[in-house]
Amino acid sequence: MEHPNPNPKLVMSDLKKINHRLVTCFQSSGRIGKSTAFEGILAWARFAGVPVAAVDCDAEHLTLSKRFPEAAFVDATRSNDEFLQLIMELPDTPLAVADFPAQATDFLLSAMDSLRVLDALDARETRMTILIFAADDPTATASLAKTYRALGERVDYLLVKNPARFRSHAFDDSALAELFRKNKVPTLELPAITSTTLEKIADASAARKKHLTFTEAVKIADLHQMCRFEIEHFLNRVFTQCEDAARVLVPDPAMVKNKVSRPADRLARKPVDEFKPLDIHE
Repeated sequence: MEHPNPNPKLVMSDLKKINHRLVTCFQSSGRIGKSTAFEGILAWARFAGVPVAAVDCDAEHLTLSKRFPEAAFVDATRSNDEFLQLIMELPDTPLAVADFPAQATDFLLSAMDSLRVLDALDARETRMTILIFAADDPTATASLAKTYRALGERVDYLLVKNPARFRSHAFDDSALAELFRKNKVPTLELPAITSTTLEKIADASAARKKHLTFTEAVKIADLHQMCRFEIEHFLNRVFTQCEDAARVLVPDPAMVKNKVSRPADRLARKPVDEFKPLDIHE
């Protein structure tokens, strides 16, 4: 029997009320910063006072489970049965984050279609947000295009840039990027962290026999102060951007209880005039 709506891009969701958000990524490319982005979103949600749950669906790496031991595990890309189990048993929290393995785009989109997952999420009053990594890598670009063509406007998007890991010039010049700008799709740009700080976090993790998240590492007194400053900068930038993108990360931005402090002097800082750089009066 043919699906009554074979092209979801042309069909807007009937969902009028959103009680849950499911944030995930379908792109088929590893080492683009997916786990770091998820960690940042989870850390922000906890800071913001938004109840959140994590679901690790990557049986090979279990990255989310290592960083967040309380995360549930579902081998959702093993078969349609496991994927159906994931959707049927989504955590009953306002926000859930699901981490899928790389190279699973075709399976995920096929399962989404055959199981009518978006219709099921609508019935549950759940809106899906897809992370889109603006990488010029051919594999990432191809899976990005497949994802958008399959899901279209029935989901929301968060554009993620990671300058330390990949270039995004080709994406930035694309028609899809222009469409995202037109639709005011929010952007999360991951700040770079030096290899020195990452090594110090790894050493501290090994000493404690657990994978430390950034929010845990920044509290370690014997971690060098410069490393803690760098982690604080990373978290501040991520939290600020997540707060700005709250409309696609939580059911209702009004749920955000704790907000990021934004010093007035930084917000009001004037740009430097490139023609008169020394024209400073105060």
